[in-house]
Amino acid sequence: MGTAAEHQSTPAGAVVVAVDGTSKDEAVLAWAARSAQRRGTSLHVVSVADIGVSAFGGPESAGAGAVVDQLVAGADATVTDALERIAQIAPDVPVTSQSLTGSPSRVLVDAAEQAAIVVVGSSRASRLERVVLGSVSAAVIQHASAPVVLVPEGSGAGPARVVVGVDGSSHSRAAARSALDVARHAGAPVLVLTAWRVEVVDGVVVTEPGTPAWEQVETRYRKVAEGVLAEARADVEHGMTTAPGIEAKAQGMPEVSVEVRRGRAADVLLDEVCDEDLIVVGTRGRGGFRGLLLGSVSQRVLEAAPCPVLVTRG
Repeated sequence: MGTAAEHQSTPAGAVVVAVDGTSKDEAVLAWAARSAQRRGTSLHVVSVADIGVSAFGGPESAGAGAVVDQLVAGADATVTDALERIAQIAPDVPVTSQSLTGSPSRVLVDAAEQAAIVVVGSSRASRLERVVLGSVSAAVIQHASAPVVLVPEGSGAGPARVVVGVDGSSHSRAAARSALDVARHAGAPVLVLTAWRVEVVDGVVVTEPGTPAWEQVETRYRKVAEGVLAEARADVEHGMTTAPGIEAKAQGMPEVSVEVRRGRAADVLLDEVCDEDLIVVGTRGRGGFRGLLLGSVSQRVLEAAPCPVLVTRG
């Protein structure tokens, strides 16, 4: 058991997965282990005993030491259980682990500096828990330099399909890049969605599907989405590498389709997906997919998505 202040031994390019000994761990471990297996990289398991929660009356309070010991032992046991589960799911994946004390969010944000992706969990138990997301998950999504995948409890180890929202911004380009990268390792198709709500052509609000004005708007949005996709594809093709350790199962570039929808951006994404999909969103955007991190589109998708959500920074 180390401390968060100690050097983080995250292997470069690893999939980092956070476990906490709760029911969320089952889905998180399955998703992360399969992801590492498909990417041909290692899996790094992290469990953190947040001893700050034990000092109810300060470090000198009666019983504080015993509570800390229990938390530390619990983090160690959580890692042991996780390693046993990973051996069942993906026995060929190289695994490293850390059981630490300190701030869980700080540990994971630090680990993200070396990681390919960071995988954290959320509970389906109540609407409140999905809204709050947990202080750890919210902080990691806000501050991690690597893409972060939020896996709801009960999700499969997919993705069967990757759905990404784009709007022409640099953040949506990063989202498209992450979507293509995940999909090519998973052998999954990609659906690129772009959305619009109110447009005016020749001084008239566009409302009728199939009219020349409607087609003009959709053609313009499709062109923007296809431009973002082309740039992201070039980025991924340029950076294709196979990490050492095990044989990657990545295929060539995935099958990709582009669709333009009218409606609120978050609703367009949520209406499209099922439990086995993966939604990819950028932290910020403009136009149809505008939204500050953990606000607007990203917030709504993270709250309500039935499937894992990958949030990536521009």
